[in-house]
Amino acid sequence: MRYILLILCSMILVAHHSRGGEPGLMGLWLTVPFALLMKRRWVDRAVQLMMLAGALEWFLTLRTLVEIRQEIGLPYLRMVVILGGVALLTALSGLPLETRGRKSRLPQNDPVGPGLSAFLLVAFLLVPVQIFVDLQAILAERFLPTAGWWEAFLLAMYAGWLADKLREPRQIKRLRPRVWLLFSVVFFVQLVLGVSGVEKLLMTGKLHLPVPALIAAGPLYRGSGLFMAILFSASVLLVGPGWCSWLCYIGAWDNYAARGRKRPGALPKWRPRARLGILILVFGTAFALGRFGVGTWTAGWLAAGFGLVGVGIMAWWSRRTGHMTHCTTWCPMGWVATRLGKVSPWRLKISDTCTDCGACTAACRFDALYPEDVLKRVPAEACTLCGDCLSHCPTSSLEYRLPGVSPTRARTIYLVMVSAMHAAWIGVARL
Repeated sequence: MRYILLILCSMILVAHHSRGGEPGLMGLWLTVPFALLMKRRWVDRAVQLMMLAGALEWFLTLRTLVEIRQEIGLPYLRMVVILGGVALLTALSGLPLETRGRKSRLPQNDPVGPGLSAFLLVAFLLVPVQIFVDLQAILAERFLPTAGWWEAFLLAMYAGWLADKLREPRQIKRLRPRVWLLFSVVFFVQLVLGVSGVEKLLMTGKLHLPVPALIAAGPLYRGSGLFMAILFSASVLLVGPGWCSWLCYIGAWDNYAARGRKRPGALPKWRPRARLGILILVFGTAFALGRFGVGTWTAGWLAAGFGLVGVGIMAWWSRRTGHMTHCTTWCPMGWVATRLGKVSPWRLKISDTCTDCGACTAACRFDALYPEDVLKRVPAEACTLCGDCLSHCPTSSLEYRLPGVSPTRARTIYLVMVSAMHAAWIGVARL
């Protein structure tokens, strides 16, 4: 009985949007009650907020109808009473979720913060995109009117689920590679289908090579087109070099290749110098090609060749060493992310409780936790804050740090942010 009012109000909203010819919003309100099957406190709060949003929809509709009736001189008091009552019932429909019977069905000591925060952060990121961006940047909107709202809700729920799961550090090593691979699969499936003729799956209808180096090299060559560079920079400022371990669309391949070896070996000492040299060569070449007027066909083939060599490095060198050598040596954006990430306040530190057991060295695929780094109590410059080492440390000595915040809270905040950005970028990251 406690769900009847909420379901009824959702169905009335479905009918309202059906009358308005908005199938995506119909799907949204059909979906909202099913979220309660997850049986988490943060989900109940998210559903209650959605019902408040439904009440706001009724209020906006009522205001519009009153203005219309005022203009044509028709009475509107009865309509105000009826729709006002519907809005009030919708706003109150989430209250039965606070009953003792509902709470008894939920896990004990079930925190609300991480899941609900990630849900709200995705909403904060995607709602303005849905309202203000003319390119229909949320993918579902291109196939079904108002479906961008539906997709935004589903992605927000996914982010909440992920952040809730990542509360337990041991889950990071299990979940991060899987959701990162999911991100890559979604990205490249869209790309393949877009190239095959479904142009709605491409951001602009024009093909751009999916090579991370082009995030910076492309604008250097063209002298314009900063969208991806701005998105990359904003991501790094928010979550530091975590872009490389959570948000890069090709890094998951390197991660998969490196895990072909159970324990990572040692990379050569010249790797940092080679990394910097590759960056200078790539960006310098892109700038020179643009200034000398070299055509896009030639530049495109050079970029494609660079990307293919990177894939070869994953298949050969990463599998042999157990380290992500494409990300830590070949890709110049990895160097940019780790350096630009110094501006971000996030850090990974090793506390004094460390026993130098070496468990984190065996877990790190980013060439950042050799024994000498552990002795210094600071990961090397290649650290991307992936968090895999937290799952392996038997003494919980590895900690996310944020000034003025306890390590436990800092970890929660960081994983909420990265979960939300991961989910939001699934919705908008296309070529």
